[in-house]
Amino acid sequence: MREVRGTIDHERLLTAILFELAQRHGVTPAGLRRLTGLGDRVDEAFADLVRSGAVIVNGEGAIVAAYPLSAVPTGHLVELGALAPWANCAIDALAVPMMVGRRGTVRSACAHCGSPVVVEVDGSTIRAAHPAEAVVAYGRLTDCGDRPALEVSCPFINFFCGREHAEAWQRPKSWQGRIIPLHEAAALAVDRFQPIIQIYQRHLPTRDVSEQG
Repeated sequence: MREVRGTIDHERLLTAILFELAQRHGVTPAGLRRLTGLGDRVDEAFADLVRSGAVIVNGEGAIVAAYPLSAVPTGHLVELGALAPWANCAIDALAVPMMVGRRGTVRSACAHCGSPVVVEVDGSTIRAAHPAEAVVAYGRLTDCGDRPALEVSCPFINFFCGREHAEAWQRPKSWQGRIIPLHEAAALAVDRFQPIIQIYQRHLPTRDVSEQG
């Protein structure tokens, strides 16, 4: 995830994209113009966000992700009342409740054995976890140059049901990282995404996301 550096237009547009992804809405230019009030400036600001790496698109130009949220199903679901967006990785998932400003439940699975991992998060605090010994593998591939985090980090930042399974995980040879407990992972997530969290909360559309379905 790269830090967003830009104008108010960029911040408002990124917030609108995340707002739509949080509700699993299809993100359309018309919808973004309506939410932001930017009119034709949406196209230029959107291109800037893609160039900066804040928003990832596919070959057809459709949004795939805007950190920390994914536009397509992943193995990391974040339940926030009526909302249930997908996150790109374990760390991204742990940042979403703080961004949205709601207590959340992350539902994922151990990347080694496939057993469910459920984590209740309130801000940067882990309120409960099942299993209680769950950990996160945090790292990235080191031989992929300047490829986006969605490719070199996110697929390899996962939950495990315990340190034993994290150590047994068959990781790629070029992966470098560490195994961290949930409380450290949650604090790291909020710290890494603090700029995005602040932008989102500063420019959130006036509609209450808890009322959206």
